[in-house]
Amino acid sequence: MNYRDLPNFIPIYFDFSGQPTVSAPKMLIWFLAAVASFIYLLIFYLTKNIKSPLLKMPENIKEDSQKAEVIVSIFHLIIMLLLTVISYESISVGLGKTESLSPLPIYLIGLLFLAVIIMVVYSYLLSKKPHSKKTLY
Repeated sequence: MNYRDLPNFIPIYFDFSGQPTVSAPKMLIWFLAAVASFIYLLIFYLTKNIKSPLLKMPENIKEDSQKAEVIVSIFHLIIMLLLTVISYESISVGLGKTESLSPLPIYLIGLLFLAVIIMVVYSYLLSKKPHSKKTLY
């Protein structure tokens, strides 16, 4: 909606304080939207195909497809929020509405790392859980 109002160059890279460091032609927004859409579709595919070799997840979590689907959906949500926030705030900086990114992208990246750590710990705890042995007669 604001494409015409954008300057010819918009910020695409930001430092840790949220200040823009590199700018690119505004046409790059379409490429970034295509990348975000591809990532969205890939993760959506993985939520529906938990057994896919593209999904790098501990096997003991993949065994319960319902739990695995929930875990992938959580990662999906966090990544999409991150891409949305970065895109929106980049456009806001380009339009001059703000001077830098908010700390929200850093928090979402931290949440993503925390989710990975929780998944790994959960997988470890599952591997230590005794399995019931079935005897065959």
